[in-house]
Parts: sequence; structure tokens; C-alpha cells
Amino acid sequence: MPSYLITGSSRGIGLGLVTELLKNPENQVLATARNPDTAKGLQELREQYPHTNRLSLLTIDISKLESITKAAQEAESLLPNGLDVLISNAGIFRNVSDTWDQIDTDEFLEELSLNAISILQLLRAFKPLVTKSVQKKVIIITSIGGSLEAAGEMPDHFALTYSVGKAALNMLVRRWGKAYKKEGVTTVLIHPGWVGTAMGLAEVELTREMFPDVSPISVEECTTNIVKVIGDVKLSDTVSFLSYDGHRLPW
Repeated sequence: MPSYLITGSSRGIGLGLVTELLKNPENQVLATARNPDTAKGLQELREQYPHTNRLSLLTIDISKLESITKAAQEAESLLPNGLDVLISNAGIFRNVSDTWDQIDTDEFLEELSLNAISILQLLRAFKPLVTKSVQKKVIIITSIGGSLEAAGEMPDHFALTYSVGKAALNMLVRRWGKAYKKEGVTTVLIHPGWVGTAMGLAEVELTREMFPDVSPISVEECTTNIVKVIGDVKLSDTVSFLSYDGHRLPW
């Protein structure tokens, strides 16, 4: 039974991934959130799978190392054969339309820490469980906003701090993935597209103005494609930067 752990599962893409993965009766899913007991979507899924080990709900606040460490210990007790696929999805998006002169640097530091440094802590905590498994896959949900090449075509005042944080994340994962490829770990980054979630639609008018040729996709379309990409990637794809539909993106 392939095992998956997804961070940021209380809503949006994370919840969509949990829902999509549970459609396969062979999968075991560990869904994590800061407060899973009050996450409506996760509790509804728990009602659908009440008497099975196919769905477990764990608490993770990725901004706190002790929370990550405790969750890794709990996951180890649930997964004696290791964790096949770790999906890092949790993150924050602030200062959507601030200019460089308007950015609150304290908020910038908090965003950068959670979107990049906290992911390193997550990777370190779960690496032993991943390397113990059969598939040994690490999937990082990131953004095309973190592409250095694409940055030259981005609007001057759109998601500036978010883009810097995702660029840091992309470099972190690219270097981390290369280091652990020799241990058989397949690591890829996936851009989910512009998805019609609460986060994705937070500044919908501004986004439409800046990207008039792009429309949001549904959570179902996004997650169905991501699950397919996860199934298709292999060790030789390590440190690839992919779109949700599988095509490669520029670094």
C-alpha cells in the first residue's frame, strides 16, 4: 500500500490532493494541518473513511520545529515500511501587490522563513522515513513565481516577496535533491498553476489585469494532474521543475 503525507491539507490544493489520492483504494494517506480537528474538509473525509487506516490526520505547524519533529515520530509509528511520497504543500502568500518601497520587512522575513527554511526542517525530519520506503519520492509544491528566468516577464509589483521566497525554496530543493539522489530519493518541484482556491483568488482582479490570457483552473484539474505527475516521475527526473501538467519549467 503506497503511503503519502501531505502538508497544508486543511483546504485548497492540499485538501484536493488528499481527496484525489483516497480515490485509489491502494493508497494510505496521512493528511496534516495546523488544526485538523477543526478542518471541515478533513473531518468530512474522516467521515467517509471512518474505520480504516487509509486516512490518518496529523497535526503539523511547519513554522515550529517541535511540531514537525512530533509529527515525524507519529508518522513513523503509522508507517512501519516508511513513507513513499512526502508532499510539501503548506505555505503563505503575503504582500500581493506591495511595491519594493511598501514591503514590511518583518512580514517578508516571516514569509521567507516559512516558505523556505521551514521546508528544510520538514525535509530533514522526514528523510529517514522516506529513505526507508519503496518509492522514496519528495514532491515540493512551489511556484513559477520563483523562476529567475521568468522573473523578467513578471509585473513589477506582483507577489514580490512571495517570488523571492519561492526562488529560495527552488534553490534549496534543487541542491537538497541532488545531494540525496545517491540514496535513491526522487525529488521534484511542481508549479500547480493558477488554481481557484481562496489563496489563488485572493487578488483575482489584480491577477486578471496582470495576466489577461490566463484563467484559474479547478482544484480537481490541478490535483488530478499532480497525482499523475507524481506517479510518473522517476529517479532520473530528480531536481526537475515541472508544471502541474508535467511539462518542464525554466529555472
